[in-house]
Amino acid sequence: MAVPFLHALRQNSYGEIWAVGKESAIHLYNGLNLFDRFVPIDNKGLSLFFDTTNKLKKVGFARAIALPHSFRSALFFYNLRVGEIIGYARNKRGFMINLKVEENVELEPTVEHYLKIIDSMGAMRSLNAPLLTVTEDEEGKFDEQFVDMARPYCVMIVGAQYGPSKCWPVEYFSELANMIIDTYGMNIYMLPGRNEQELAQKVHEGITLKDRASVRSMNIRDMKVCLSRASLVVSNDTGPRHISAALSVPTIVLAGPMDERYTAYPSKCTRVLSKTVACRPCNKKHCDSGHECMRAIKPQEVARILGDIIEKNT
Repeated sequence: MAVPFLHALRQNSYGEIWAVGKESAIHLYNGLNLFDRFVPIDNKGLSLFFDTTNKLKKVGFARAIALPHSFRSALFFYNLRVGEIIGYARNKRGFMINLKVEENVELEPTVEHYLKIIDSMGAMRSLNAPLLTVTEDEEGKFDEQFVDMARPYCVMIVGAQYGPSKCWPVEYFSELANMIIDTYGMNIYMLPGRNEQELAQKVHEGITLKDRASVRSMNIRDMKVCLSRASLVVSNDTGPRHISAALSVPTIVLAGPMDERYTAYPSKCTRVLSKTVACRPCNKKHCDSGHECMRAIKPQEVARILGDIIEKNT
């Protein structure tokens, strides 16, 4: 959801832009020409942290923007001796931030939260929603490894890194998969994230025609290609839903305990389903009641919406 910010930064910048982040993140941005160099930093150890900053000091950066709210992200640039550091003064890091972005006392969407940094810099916005693309190289590598994946298919994101409260019931996913296979003849591919393999296997166990469904483990690069080729995506409210939406793939989002305003942005291809229950939004990782916010979203309702999407696209 930082892409609109990064796009505006590129449009308004005349110098080189370097990005620092997890190595896997570069695959999301391939093909967008948002920055000139990418510096991976995955290890959380202090020795590597300071080794990296000490090497980068020689570059002589004029400005740094700390997108994450962590103390560590601001410290990284502070140690670089960058003349101007821009960001939100959260988590006791205000003394390291030169240009402090004004906080909104009310809840605001993440995309808007990042775009306010562009506003504080006196620059113009260019996008108001995430946008991603897939390169020919990524397509080629995907085809070499996943030769047996047959279209048309529906992708299901059955887990959520945030916690189990965001997960639609396993039996609901299985029931919906059976409907999709029986009615539309589509294959079903589940793309589990870290520690979600067992959950995906449970969904697969409940699918009648098991040869029409499978669980596929993919890195971010391959997941991006897989999502881009899907006829539609059914997902819990978690990261891959934003990737598929940014690739203009019809995406049904099963929203549970979180306040939907956090992830709101214009999207013609996203349909968010949620139910009004007394305890929602609770923003809890684990439900301590009946998980009614998710259980109230029935497979039949999702199937009807899914059918409308398929009819419009055929």
